[in-house]
Amino acid sequence: MDEIYTYALKLLRGRDYTVSKLCEKLQAKYGAVPPRVVERLLEKNFLNDRRFAEGYVAKWRNRGGPRLREELAARGVPAELADEIVARTDLPSLREALEARMKDWRLRSPLQLRDAARLFRALARLGYDEDAIREEVERLRER
Repeated sequence: MDEIYTYALKLLRGRDYTVSKLCEKLQAKYGAVPPRVVERLLEKNFLNDRRFAEGYVAKWRNRGGPRLREELAARGVPAELADEIVARTDLPSLREALEARMKDWRLRSPLQLRDAARLFRALARLGYDEDAIREEVERLRER
């Protein structure tokens, strides 16, 4: 158990993990992970899903809310916790993200079809609603 605990501390020294991802890493190396190891890490606050999720959202806040929720779920954060953290984070709106992309790419309206498609794909990858993106891009093409 001490060897597993020491290895877990070594992993956590490098970066935060969720409980499920750390357990996966430990199981890959040692097979079964004693529950006491995880309990001890949680007691000492070395392992904390909330801290991981808050750090992840802070780092990737330029992505849309749905994409952040999806990525947090893939990393083992409970859905309720992911929803709570994403909901209280000030994420950029679709319009703000669109304007930022246009500024970065030095685009002006009216947009050419190629640029509109490029914007659409970029915003869709960020997790914004495709219908809302389509409406905003169409509005910019018509100007």
